[in-house]
Formats: sequence, C-alpha cells, structure tokens
Amino acid sequence: MNEHLIRDVVNLASGQWLNILNNLCGDIAFKKAQVCPACGGKDRFTFDDLEGRGTYVCRGCGSGDGLSLVGKVNAINPRQAALMVAPYVGLSVDKSLDKAVIERGRRKAEQAKEQEVVKLAAKQAKAATRALTILQTCKPALASNGYLIAKRVQPFDTFELMKPVHLYGDYRVNAGSLVVPIFNPTLTGLQFIKPNGEKHILAGSKVKNGFYPLSSKDSHQIYIGEGFATCAAVAECVPDALVLCAFNAGNLINVALGIRVCRPKAEIILIADNDESGTGEREAIKAALAVDGSYIMPPAPSEVA
Repeated sequence: MNEHLIRDVVNLASGQWLNILNNLCGDIAFKKAQVCPACGGKDRFTFDDLEGRGTYVCRGCGSGDGLSLVGKVNAINPRQAALMVAPYVGLSVDKSLDKAVIERGRRKAEQAKEQEVVKLAAKQAKAATRALTILQTCKPALASNGYLIAKRVQPFDTFELMKPVHLYGDYRVNAGSLVVPIFNPTLTGLQFIKPNGEKHILAGSKVKNGFYPLSSKDSHQIYIGEGFATCAAVAECVPDALVLCAFNAGNLINVALGIRVCRPKAEIILIADNDESGTGEREAIKAALAVDGSYIMPPAPSEVA
C-alpha cells in the first residue's frame, strides 16, 4: 500500500464524509445536536463538515475530522482508519494507488476549501451589513441598562436595543438588551447581552481577531479580556489604559497577537476569567506567553462576565 495512504484517503474523501461516516460510525446528521457515536450522551455531538473534511465537535470527547472519528469510534489508529475508509473512495488496499485518482481528489479538496472561503466571506459580509442596520435602530446605552446595573459597570459607548431583533427562527433578543459592536477592524458583527447575562452573537459575525475597545486612549498599557463586564470593571480601575474586549477565551490570543504586531513595545496584560473549567486562565496564559505579556485573574467565578 502506498506510503501516503492517510493523505491520499483524506484528499479523496473530501466532501463525502457524511456518507462514509454513516457507513462506518452509525447514523450521523449534518449540523444537528445528537448522540456522539464515540462517547454517547444525548446532544453533545455536532457534525459540521467544515471544508468537506468531515469535522465534528463533541463536548464529551473533543473534536476532529472524519478520519479521526472513524479511528475513535472503532478504537483503531489513523492508518487502520484509512484502510477502512479506502474502499468508500475507490481505492483498493491490494493495488498501488492510481495517481490520476489521487490528483482528482487533491483538486476536489482544494476546490472545497476555496468554496468554503467564498461562502464564509459572503456570510460575514451579510452579517456586517445587518449589524450596521441594527445599530442604526439602537440608542446609546445608559448606566440604567439592566445588565449594567447587575454588573455595576458603566456602558463605555455600547448600545441598547429599542426593539426586538430576530436572530434565527422564532428566537429573538428583546428590547433593553445591551449591544456590543465587534470590530475587525471595521464593524463585523454584534454581541447581544440580555439583562440576565445571556449572550448571543449575531450569526455570521467575524469574531476571530475581533474586539471592542472600551476607550480610544493611545496608551502604552493595554488590557485584553474575555467578557464586556470584566473589561468594563478593569477600565474603571485603570482609566488611563486601553482595554479591549475579545468576546471569548479562544480569541484572547488572536487579539493579543494583532496588538503586538501594531504595538511592538506596548505592555499587554491578559485578563483571565476565573471560571470553574479553568478555560479562561489557560487561554489567558497561552496568549500572555505568545506575546510576552502578563495576566491577571478576577477573584471569583460569580463576578466573571
């Protein structure tokens, strides 16, 4: 068998993983919360097939691509998984691989990736346009906003919904919710925060590398945090610093690296959410190490935004 078996099988399987996985791993639906074929549960598993790679996410056993799922479900190594998949993509394990077939598979994989990029760009452009439209119907948030009162922080030029916004299907965010713009570097999306603290991102928003600046100060000292309320509390304590909200723990490193590129001599401090899972601290430390910065952590999970 060709020494590049795994690479060749992955290329040929591009865009075909749903059928392959349904044959090798049990019933799997596209983009639906469902039972994980590897570790069970009720709705912990989602098959999203990004770029046709058979990608999935499971809250129980992690994430990966189609080949890794075949391996995980059948308790076998990657090469053994590739041997299982090979017949479904037209490869014989007893003969040398057809170079023409492999080349067609490679081109098909590249085309799938290109199409995914185009689709994502169109989705993000649509979200940016809708974000601007929604902001035009909002009013500046005041300290009397329900969420801001609960968190005891100032609005820092955020907005408040004046009428409900439908996010998807029949689900809507009601008037009175806080609206935080996402810049990347221009407006690319919105985060909605209900008075009870429930958060939603406008579908299609480009969050990766995105941020919300809580001031326009050109400061040498830059704080980067995860949630708006946490960042607002820090901004009130260090009014001469620039504080940026990154919206989620995984985005801390992206924002920090972007700042380091344009501000190579700035002092960067990462604000770690003190959550029970430890995710906030891990991601803040990772970001701090990546930019040679430091990090601080709020005192208790109950105070984390």
